[in-house]
Amino acid sequence: MTASELITKIGKEFTSDFDISNDPIKTLYKNAYEQIVKKDKSKGLLIIGSIGAGKSLMMKVYQKLFLGSPRGFKWVNSAILRDMLEEIPLIEIKEMYGYAYKGDLYLDDIGVYQARNLKFGNNINIISEILFERYELFVNEGYRTHISTNIPLNIRDNPNNIPTLKILYGDRVYDRINEMCELLTINSKSLRK
Repeated sequence: MTASELITKIGKEFTSDFDISNDPIKTLYKNAYEQIVKKDKSKGLLIIGSIGAGKSLMMKVYQKLFLGSPRGFKWVNSAILRDMLEEIPLIEIKEMYGYAYKGDLYLDDIGVYQARNLKFGNNINIISEILFERYELFVNEGYRTHISTNIPLNIRDNPNNIPTLKILYGDRVYDRINEMCELLTINSKSLRK
């Protein structure tokens, strides 16, 4: 069973009374994680899948599973990052999630929210800003960044001709994402009931 099939199977069986301390479920998720990162455990995950495929659910489980361990990570939704720009200076946001944050990070749902125009006409793409700094942390200090998205990587993976990560963030960010993340594609229809 591939990691994608395993995640889909687990997602279909997920219920609101999910208990991470349940040994069979804990073992199942740990096994799925080991399959996903079998190539390079020093990298983060880039999870691409359709809406409702279980990307965020999977990462919520991993956040609980690895709480307090070296694989633990901080979670931030890309919409929250974008909206923070209205009230918090960019430098403060970078302190919370960029180079100043010394730990692993999960950026949920990138690519959905575009750059934001601020008061003085500045157009800032906060995800690009954070990813540039996270890349430096990856290269210099080994911190991982996990990412999820519904957006295909490039034109080859894009039968519907929608914008891709490469188009949305440019060659420099796209190249850095590819270096710092292990790709996991979840091929599943929505698991939401």
